[in-house]
Amino acid sequence: MTISGETFSDLTKKEPDGKRAQSKEPDKKSDEQKQGGWWQVSRHPLFQAVLFVLFNILEFLVLELFFNVFAFQYEWQIFCKNLAILMGVNLILTGLFHGIRHAFILSSVLCLVIGIANYFLISFRGYGIVYMDFYAVGTAAEVAGGYDYRVTAELAGDVITGAALVVLSFCLPRRRHPYRSLKYSLISLGGILASALFFFWTVFDTVFYKDVSSLSWDHSIGMEQYGYVLYFMANAGKAQVKPPYGYSAEWADRILSRYEEKGASKAMGNALGKNGKTPDIIMIMNESFADLSVLGHFSTNKEVLPFYHSLNQNVIKGYAKSSVYGGYTANSEFEFLTGATKAFLPGNPYLQYIEDDLPNLITTIKAQGNYKTAIAMHPYKPSGYNRISVYPLMGFDTFLSEKDFSKKNLVRDFVGDSADYQKIIEEYEKKEPDSSLCLFNVTMQNHNPYDDTDYHFAEPVHITDVSSSHSVNQYLSLMKMSDNALKELIGYFKKQTDPVIILLFGDHQPHLPDEFYTEVVGTAPKLFTSKQVMAKHTVPFMIWANYDIEEKQVENTSLNYLSLYLLQAAGLELSDYDRFLLDLQKKIPSISQNGYYDENGTLHCFEGDDGEYETLLKEYEVVQYNYLFGGKERLDKHYAMSAENQARTK
Repeated sequence: MTISGETFSDLTKKEPDGKRAQSKEPDKKSDEQKQGGWWQVSRHPLFQAVLFVLFNILEFLVLELFFNVFAFQYEWQIFCKNLAILMGVNLILTGLFHGIRHAFILSSVLCLVIGIANYFLISFRGYGIVYMDFYAVGTAAEVAGGYDYRVTAELAGDVITGAALVVLSFCLPRRRHPYRSLKYSLISLGGILASALFFFWTVFDTVFYKDVSSLSWDHSIGMEQYGYVLYFMANAGKAQVKPPYGYSAEWADRILSRYEEKGASKAMGNALGKNGKTPDIIMIMNESFADLSVLGHFSTNKEVLPFYHSLNQNVIKGYAKSSVYGGYTANSEFEFLTGATKAFLPGNPYLQYIEDDLPNLITTIKAQGNYKTAIAMHPYKPSGYNRISVYPLMGFDTFLSEKDFSKKNLVRDFVGDSADYQKIIEEYEKKEPDSSLCLFNVTMQNHNPYDDTDYHFAEPVHITDVSSSHSVNQYLSLMKMSDNALKELIGYFKKQTDPVIILLFGDHQPHLPDEFYTEVVGTAPKLFTSKQVMAKHTVPFMIWANYDIEEKQVENTSLNYLSLYLLQAAGLELSDYDRFLLDLQKKIPSISQNGYYDENGTLHCFEGDDGEYETLLKEYEVVQYNYLFGGKERLDKHYAMSAENQARTK
């Protein structure tokens, strides 16, 4: 029915007062008209795309501020790669929130939080957050309380800048449409994630991260050279362990079978020590124990390690290359206990890779002689680096942690080396008369930071001929205390009638201010040559016995080989795997994450080598992969002591 050109349905829409009911669409258009052209411009896709790019640039600038780096100083390729990663993350968030406003509110807050965390981590250990830190978050939380969180003018300025970006993000246009449905949200987000993963792990893995992920020996240099976002993502891609090209368990078996008939090597010791007993074995990995003179010459008001340097009878001494610097202590003990090298292994093995029983130095020792039990000792929290779960899988029967130390004698906030060594003596005196002690100890006294201004040393050490900071002098004073504690420990065991052998080594050098390295080495750490980098990763070690062993000076080895020196000095049998490493050591006497030395003392990197060394490294990588990731195909007959050898040595 039509009345004056209007349909019946039109009439029913009129209000009681005779006015036509207004639809929602005219109201919406009226709002747009009221807000003017800006409302329409802000919703235009092109304008929002410009804002999207601009805010990603601002976030990159904020992240780099906390590294004291101006982001525009990077080469354009590096700048664009960092920006592309940030844009990928924010694109996913934009898909999730259906607009850029909420996406950038969240991401700008994250940038501020990450920036603040990076600032303090740089001051504590020299570099910011890396992917592997997420595996060690529990350990990080435990030691975080020991640091001094000082708010500097620089930090305040960076925080204000980051906070301003957060506030600015609230001014961005709201999303154009409300959420349509949960289904729409999931489809939108899923599509973006699938596209991002495909792009990043295909094209990016070979092109985008080319020559970036290989720089892992010094995170601070990598972050400064490539930008934080790009370097973080590149190293995250290295966290997965892939089988070596052509790997098979049969290949590993062929390699290790060459060492089945060679028997044990006892060139350095007597299996029965003195008095016809197997020696008590004490292994000490001393936190940040280092001889900084390997970096260059400097003078102090008193000698730092006088007792250590005075040991020259019944001792094997030298220097070893560590794969880590300033942190990641557990990686060093992993290399020592397993004979594996971090050169082929990203990440943190204790936190990622050890999920089942693993043959190692401890199980080799326990399989022979009178070593009935093995003790692990660490005067700090047992959960650090997942040791509480890993140690039983490594063959330890007892784990003594911070709670087991009644006499702590704290040095700053940590159990001192003197108290730590007294606990070793206590365990030695408690052992059964017919058994031999097997003890592995990780100390805590010298842990960073070195900024405690309240602790007073009985014998303070300071540098006299070059400028130095309080932290450097405090570290050197701690080394003097460690040397004094070592003198007490050796003095005690010199008097014992039963044979005792003690191995002591440092896990890594301490993180010290760049100014110290500039003074002593002559150049800033970021400009170090490969040899200077190696010097920064060099730690001392010594094997001492209270009975006759052959003295030896070792100029160059690495932590993965130290167990071989110990087993031979103690006169114990070697596994096939140990004999493989012993043979490898003749050609490659030192190998770590930063490179390797050949028998002529030439330093090599891991890229570009061919010929004999490439073959040797390939065999090592194949054997190590089977050892750590072989699963049911792991060749335990080569890694553990054979039944025949066990019977002969019992």
